[in-house]
Amino acid sequence: MKYGLVFLVFALQMTGAPQAAASDYEPRVDFGALLEPASGVIHGAGQDPQSYRDYSALFPEDHRPMMQMTYITLTAGPAEVVSWHERVKASLASMKGQNTTLQIGLNMVAGRDDGSGRASAVSEGAYDEAIAAFIAALEDMDVPTWVRIGYEFEGSWNGYTPGGYVSAFKYITDRIRESGLDNVATVWCSAGGSAGFMDFDQLMTYYPGDEYVDWWGVDTFSPDELTNPWLDEFYGLAAKHRKPVMIGEATPRYVGVIKGQQSWDRWFQPFFDMVRKHPEIKAISYINWDWVYWSDTLGFSWHDWEDARLQMNDRVRALYVEEMADSVWIHAPEAGRISR
Repeated sequence: MKYGLVFLVFALQMTGAPQAAASDYEPRVDFGALLEPASGVIHGAGQDPQSYRDYSALFPEDHRPMMQMTYITLTAGPAEVVSWHERVKASLASMKGQNTTLQIGLNMVAGRDDGSGRASAVSEGAYDEAIAAFIAALEDMDVPTWVRIGYEFEGSWNGYTPGGYVSAFKYITDRIRESGLDNVATVWCSAGGSAGFMDFDQLMTYYPGDEYVDWWGVDTFSPDELTNPWLDEFYGLAAKHRKPVMIGEATPRYVGVIKGQQSWDRWFQPFFDMVRKHPEIKAISYINWDWVYWSDTLGFSWHDWEDARLQMNDRVRALYVEEMADSVWIHAPEAGRISR
């Protein structure tokens, strides 16, 4: 863990760099969770290495993101985990000096959005070799890492049952903790509006318990989701459980960036207003993708999600860069702010 410990206490001092803007965000709440910054919101993005590099290049060096989003299908087997490990390790190496941490979406399905959840099989030991390969990868990369185990757990496209999901979450968490890793936090991440804002009594049947969950998470996409009172209740419930919240995935679905100020007013401003008023939110990951391209590339039905790449519109890019200059945001040079 030598590198990880050095990474956590390292905070690069930028000389001659622009100072962060005074913040109008609500002061963040500190719950003392694993890898939780005492104050501030971690700046993250994804979802593939090149998109992350393109996104990073939009910012001055002292405001570049510190959290890179990546994905692995545990049920694809150990060989796929090893291949993923090699790709992510190469990506980290390509950004040497940027202090990049990882946010991992770990799914347990056998198909593509077809309800083929294999969570129960995971907890029964069917994928132990893949889990071992995953933990070996985490040990080797040795950077602060947040793992969204079975992210969007209540989504019908995953097909997890509450009992199967809870068992798998606990099983994977136990394996991580038994390994001795102290820089890997578990995230219980809801699909939120994409799953129809499930009733909370039903949602909590998927909850593994406070002792297994380090962070709560929720993914936010369409404009109408951002102001839905369900999110207010979710953030409040997270606070009652004393868990910081991560916006695991955020992208302007059906809006994009091409319409400039109109795009900003419809999605970006409401998104940042949501983060601004909820002190439980301690991390975000923006998906800087052309969704049509990735729909064609990966075979998903995202063709009407629009182009979310900030670099495709000067007005949106300028406003976003300005927003991320607020002093609440934790960027790549500020790794020390997540040390415990």
